[in-house]
Amino acid sequence: MKFATPFQATSRKSALLIAAFVTSMGSAPMAVQAQPRDHGCRDCGTVVSSRTVEQAQKASGLGAVGGAVVGGLLGNQVGSGNGRTLATVAGAAAGGYAGNNIERSRNTKMVTETRVRMSDGSIRTFTNQGSYRNGAKVRIDNDRLVRR
Repeated sequence: MKFATPFQATSRKSALLIAAFVTSMGSAPMAVQAQPRDHGCRDCGTVVSSRTVEQAQKASGLGAVGGAVVGGLLGNQVGSGNGRTLATVAGAAAGGYAGNNIERSRNTKMVTETRVRMSDGSIRTFTNQGSYRNGAKVRIDNDRLVRR
């Protein structure tokens, strides 16, 4: 009965490991896939940009009504007969339009549009009244951003 020397046994094991490695490499290519950093939190992300913008609010209608009254009064001062009626109607329409636009421009608020790269790699944009620096770690709670 022949016994292998320690060197021969080690060489044989190394050769088997190398052969197994080469065989596995040839049969199935290895795919390297980037894993999200926060793979434990689906609602987490990192701020990639943030900017402050002026957002117009919904008009209540008071501006339109007030503008229509003033426009109608001014239009009534022009012309006579059917021309006066037409001027009154046109003045009321133009005044209502102008009054509505004035009210909307006066009722604005500053908001922050924040773009976030989510843990799954997607980009989402949120409109908040807070500000976040680029690189800030955030999570979504009830469709709002919260610092982590």
